[in-house]
Amino acid sequence: MALQERPAVFDEQWGAYGAEEWADALVGAMKLGGIDHLFFVSGSEIGFYQEAVARASTRGWPTPRLVTVLHEGTALNAALGVSMVTGQPSATAAHVDVGLFNYGAALHSAWKASYPVLITSGTGPRAYPNSMAGARNNTIQWYQEPRDQGEIVRQYTKMDHRLEHQDNPGLMVSRLLQVAMSEPKGPVYLAVPRETAMLPMAGSTRFPTRDELGVARPSWPDPADARTVAQWLIEASDPCIYTAHSGRNPGSVAELVRLAELLAVPVMADRVSSTLTFPSTHPLFGTGPAPKDADALLIIESPVPFIPPEGSPRPGAKIAWVDVDPVQSRFKTMEYRADLWLPVDAGCAARAIYDAATGMLSRSDLSRIADRRARLEERKRELAAAADERALAAGARRPIHPMWVAHQLGKILEPDAVLLDDALSNSSYVQTFQRRSEPGTFFRRAASSGGWGSGAAFGAKLARPERDVVLATGDGYFMFSNPVAGLWCAQHYGAPYLTVVFVNRSYSTGTTTLRTTYPEGEAVTSGNYDGGVFDPPPDFAKVAEAANGYGETVREPEDVAPALRRGLSHVRNGTPAVIAVMLPTLVEEMDS
Repeated sequence: MALQERPAVFDEQWGAYGAEEWADALVGAMKLGGIDHLFFVSGSEIGFYQEAVARASTRGWPTPRLVTVLHEGTALNAALGVSMVTGQPSATAAHVDVGLFNYGAALHSAWKASYPVLITSGTGPRAYPNSMAGARNNTIQWYQEPRDQGEIVRQYTKMDHRLEHQDNPGLMVSRLLQVAMSEPKGPVYLAVPRETAMLPMAGSTRFPTRDELGVARPSWPDPADARTVAQWLIEASDPCIYTAHSGRNPGSVAELVRLAELLAVPVMADRVSSTLTFPSTHPLFGTGPAPKDADALLIIESPVPFIPPEGSPRPGAKIAWVDVDPVQSRFKTMEYRADLWLPVDAGCAARAIYDAATGMLSRSDLSRIADRRARLEERKRELAAAADERALAAGARRPIHPMWVAHQLGKILEPDAVLLDDALSNSSYVQTFQRRSEPGTFFRRAASSGGWGSGAAFGAKLARPERDVVLATGDGYFMFSNPVAGLWCAQHYGAPYLTVVFVNRSYSTGTTTLRTTYPEGEAVTSGNYDGGVFDPPPDFAKVAEAANGYGETVREPEDVAPALRRGLSHVRNGTPAVIAVMLPTLVEEMDS
């Protein structure tokens, strides 16, 4: 929140407003630091949040909205959903160490995707019974004191802190948000003892907000480096740009489009791209060479653009690696080489390279670039036509082919609809037909944690109520995501989203990966895929109904499009919907 937007209850030097307990300063600093939602999972040690939010709401003090969630994993994924579509921080509150453990794989998603989320939890009280407010008063509290609660999340956060009696509570929240929002962005953790949160405040509290502390601005590349990269791209016969996560800052998309169009450089997105980094309908998107065939590579926020050694660029290829953390310090083992490592923001890098290139282009360069542009445009038309032809052929298959589902889904999406891809083995189909062009309309889990989708879809819809939000998910990941909790929240808070479940009753890890790993093994030769197939599956339509949503199961290809439209209609009328599409198992697909 900018200084001029501060509420009238603040004075000129470090905001001051009435407060009764430290918890009032905690929630006030959250709201003034850009947090609109506090995703809350009830626990005996965090009732102070409920009281502080209620008190602030009654008295006109700043506070985020407290959102009741039924499971911690869903709560953290919902916070990720808010941050990914708004670019602003969100917050969670969980019950002591056990609540932290329930965050589970969502911590992995938060860390690998660099989401600026403030993760909080209560701690088991230490104060002797009746010695002070918040002291131990329940048997279970003797069991809830680990040696170091922050250690549970330390590997997956930029900073962690246990609030102590000597701290300024508002300052500590602002400081954590300053760290979370400065590049490389990422989650932070605050442990809040109940005794500390319930300390009395002497009439008012003063602290700097997040923006008063200041968030680090993106850095600009050295002009000489920008000219070098521009020269490599201009002189190359087969240049290409490789992206994965740069779209997390939506402004980078337009800058990248401008650079790619100037030099007719194709753009390829990593198969695990977490955001829309470049319009998928653009003639330059998806038309480039593989890294091993390119002679000039501009790699932008893509930790794994190829798998060495087979996929490595050829000797002599020029490689520029752009990332706010180009050496990927969050990954312990990295084998990649580059001629230039540029620790800069993607949008700044694209703009600087564009500016450098505009003064370097000769008439011969422009002629070669025009020829390449024409070839790539024709290539895009061919790829799009071939994809549609394959999809139409898939539409005649029985059982339903997943390509047909993805094709039909792409056709019903409005341009501003937010699509979340958690389809895993069917992600390639979803990405082929998603046809998203606007920044902030396509998201995917950034790494390998399952169960991101349902919570993230709820959070995205809560933050973007005016848009359709659609989750495309595999059935395995749908079950991982605690869908009842996500769907209940969507119904309860009027934030409905459409879930399309690809029901193949199997895990790719236990079927296709098993066959790749042990092609002549006993499991494959005997056809024993126990551990990889769960057939028959749960009735996902009834799961939706159990959470007061709409559910439908589809078994015939001609019924896919009508079912998707019905599901979206229910969502637009305020009811979360699940459309479960029955597909062949992955074993059946491999054997067909």
